[in-house]
Amino acid sequence: MRATFFLVIFLLFLTACVPLRSVRYLVPDASDSAKFNNLTIQKSATPFRFKNAYPNTNYSALKKRIDSSIIATKTSVFLVIKNDSIIYQYLSDGNTIDAKQPSFSMAKSFVGTLVGIAVDRGQIKSTDELVINYLPELAKNDERFNRLTIQHVLDMRSGFRFTERAFNPFSKIVRSYYGADLEKMVRKMKMKTEPGKTFEYQSINTQVLAMVLEKATGKKLQTLFQENLWQPLGTESDALWSLDNKDNVKAFCCINATALDFAKLGRLYLKGGNWEGKQIVSKKWVDATTHPDSLTSKRYKNQFWACRDFRYFKDSVGAANQLEKDQMDYRIEKNPDGRYFYAQKVYDYKAQGMFNQSVYVNPQNNVIIVRLGGRQKKINFHGFVQEVGRSIK
Repeated sequence: MRATFFLVIFLLFLTACVPLRSVRYLVPDASDSAKFNNLTIQKSATPFRFKNAYPNTNYSALKKRIDSSIIATKTSVFLVIKNDSIIYQYLSDGNTIDAKQPSFSMAKSFVGTLVGIAVDRGQIKSTDELVINYLPELAKNDERFNRLTIQHVLDMRSGFRFTERAFNPFSKIVRSYYGADLEKMVRKMKMKTEPGKTFEYQSINTQVLAMVLEKATGKKLQTLFQENLWQPLGTESDALWSLDNKDNVKAFCCINATALDFAKLGRLYLKGGNWEGKQIVSKKWVDATTHPDSLTSKRYKNQFWACRDFRYFKDSVGAANQLEKDQMDYRIEKNPDGRYFYAQKVYDYKAQGMFNQSVYVNPQNNVIIVRLGGRQKKINFHGFVQEVGRSIK
């Protein structure tokens, strides 16, 4: 009896302790929402539904191409939507279109959009405002916080001392995912470099944005999300958002929702921030986020990823000659294999998450693609989704 008691205590400790929980589960997966406490984000009272135009003989070649590429991959859902109609749909065995899937870092793009809405409403005066205007306690940690703007944080150019890729169960990124007190982590944040100098993808940036939003609006992030995005977007299902051990929303990840509802973020940006006649986020914000020049030069803007389109040459002279011929002024870079390249102007962009989760938007072809699933080495899904999106005319 005594041994059983201590075994129960040990198992409870194993579940509660963040580093031990990370060791126990090791790698995130699609069932992670069951491992954490979650809160419910209520669906819209007036749902929007994409037209179902699948199967469609006009896109039989597209179906054959995607089917042959994603077979035997860990894809749960693959949707292609054009002109508000579903023209391709794949569901893995045992999956349904109504099943909730994890966003992982696609959640960041929703949070970035909430910042845009707060700017539109004057709750945040400008993204050029200092973060310490809202989180003054950070100033004592490093004098460089006196120059950190909200825009730096939106664009992952904050200069924080935070390592994103670390599989040590005691690392900040692992602790943040498995439930450590995120507000406490932010308040202890230090700087590594001068803000604005270098792009470095760090999930803690999005958690900082969440705290800024809550201070600026006087509302919890989950309330802002439900009232300003999830319900206005005509979502058909409730979402779940995972919490840390102190019941803070994990802003940088962990929205669990259906593929069709995730797709509505793509539609919002495709429509210039307008939803069925209502301007949810300003066209100015959407244009600033998705402008081809910003996408090409910055790679990451307002918590959205740019797609990439590289042109390669055997030497820098060939690259320079082509740029002159095309009357373009892009930066020439050298690849590790010795070739030279430049990134051409791009128009497509995406919300992106771990394991190749993606809400991809191609405004030129009026296409949205959602891919959700597990880790997959067989195919580069980011490149594949981009290739498919650009091929649908």
